[in-house]
Amino acid sequence: MLLEIFERKLVTCNFTHNFMKEHRLKQWKKDNCLDTLLFFALRCRELIFDYTLDSFKYPALNSTTICDEALFLIDEIEEENFTPKSIVPVLEELILKLRNDLVVKKLIGDDLKYYINFGDYSNLKEIRIKIEILHNKLSPINYINFLQEDIKKLISENKEKRNIYELTTTYISTLINIGFSQTYIYSIINKFFFSNNEVNDISILDSFFESFHISRKKYRAIFKASELYEEIAQSSKVFDITIIDKLEDEILALDKKNFLKSKNRNERFLIMDDIFAFDPVSAKNSADELINKLSNLFVFFHHKTQPNWSNNALIISESDDAILVKDKTSAMTKTTDYLPKKAAIKFNNLIRKLKLNEHSFTKYNRVIELHGISVQNKIIENQLLQNWIAFETLLVGYENTTKIDQVLKNLIPFLMIRYVRLQINELLRDINRFDKKFFYSQIKKIPEGDNLIEKFTAILVLDKYKTNRIDFYQRLEFSPLNKYRLSQFHKIFSNVDELRNHIEKHRVKVEWQIKRMYRTRNLIVHAGVVPTFTESLVENSHSYLDTLISSINHLCINENSIRSIEQGLKEIEIVYNKQKNILKEVKSIDDNNFIKVLL
Repeated sequence: MLLEIFERKLVTCNFTHNFMKEHRLKQWKKDNCLDTLLFFALRCRELIFDYTLDSFKYPALNSTTICDEALFLIDEIEEENFTPKSIVPVLEELILKLRNDLVVKKLIGDDLKYYINFGDYSNLKEIRIKIEILHNKLSPINYINFLQEDIKKLISENKEKRNIYELTTTYISTLINIGFSQTYIYSIINKFFFSNNEVNDISILDSFFESFHISRKKYRAIFKASELYEEIAQSSKVFDITIIDKLEDEILALDKKNFLKSKNRNERFLIMDDIFAFDPVSAKNSADELINKLSNLFVFFHHKTQPNWSNNALIISESDDAILVKDKTSAMTKTTDYLPKKAAIKFNNLIRKLKLNEHSFTKYNRVIELHGISVQNKIIENQLLQNWIAFETLLVGYENTTKIDQVLKNLIPFLMIRYVRLQINELLRDINRFDKKFFYSQIKKIPEGDNLIEKFTAILVLDKYKTNRIDFYQRLEFSPLNKYRLSQFHKIFSNVDELRNHIEKHRVKVEWQIKRMYRTRNLIVHAGVVPTFTESLVENSHSYLDTLISSINHLCINENSIRSIEQGLKEIEIVYNKQKNILKEVKSIDDNNFIKVLL
């Protein structure tokens, strides 16, 4: 039995993260010497694109920030805010991350094994000292410099795409963890590699890396706001916010898009000076947080009217460069959607066929409300809290174990049963978009399979279609990321041992991430602490929640097999266990079993 989660279409953009139509690459000189540079550029863009498949995105933490997390958690354990066993998944992840980190291998070398020998994880004092030393050696400046040097070296040598892939992933994750905004990084990638500028030499890397100089700059932020702020102008100074009615001509002259000049008579200006940030978007985000704190404090004393401010802001640098920064994409909207007409059909079908019993429907209805609240709320910590409550509402209460254990037991099967299929389908879509005519010409030659993904998977893994794969490799010469992924997926998905290892690694990472969500939820609720990586957790938790709800919807209206949430959890558990048994028993992947094993 195969669970089919709803297929969705992007309405946000006309092409996916790593897909670039050939006319978009006309600025690139057609030179094989630029192959690895294009590979790097496409991977950068894929990592940072809002709608990239989860497993292709940048990781929430790099080696340095996992050290930070471990040290902070040790403090919390000593304060008795967390149990000692909470450190175990963090240390396991830290060890795995450090062992596989190419930069760590250069900075620390073979000595690493002594630093990560944590014994049975009980001696927190010794563990803290070792991690502190590691953290000192992995300072952000050293780390980023080594990353840039290694990436440049490999691209100049035009080889080792696997290492370029890993280093690029670490590089983007490190930039975000240092404090650069995702929006800014994305704009710089497009500016250098996918605009009208000609790309004909790898020297462009120097200018690209210079855009991410590791030093905070000083900015001024100007928002438009309701006149209600004038009533709290005196108090706003505590937050370093100035509220005025009229701007100086010198400032208005910087407003090239007439954002400030279009003020109506009931609006005021909020000005924040001396905002230190790595880029204009990060500066705007910091300013937004300050205004939100001021507004929330005011609402505590005056509940009837909510002071509001503009989503956009004019951000001015020390050199008087001004840019209009628009509201960032909410972590809760970084997902794919149905087109409106298709959405209406799906919605009507769900309402007509949903037949959950009263108790389960109450839970289901509550989760849908929580999801809606989370989408509408702009505060990331509130979004994470709502998502976690939704998990507990659907997944907890069926046995006498801890809440986190119940969430892990019941959620992981939903996230694992389609993992391989989703990855193959994503590659299929990317190659299809790159060259649709060629893609369909190859698919038509394949007798196996009843649909596109089954026929493409046959080409991907079966020995008898080696010639077809070679044709794909040749056709993808100017799509090096797709070519690389096709090669890697063939290696992984055609070998049972590689496949088992691939799936198990993902399961462990998903478990670590769910536990991180739970720890972060507890930090927010009990200590008021919001970790810097919370936004990434919101994206993941939203993706997990959508998968969970969509799967239950499908079981209710398509399979017509469940009448309660608990039945749905058991059904997916059965499917998951069946898949694990198939994978355990199979000796090799061949014509007779590749669909059953992989899809």
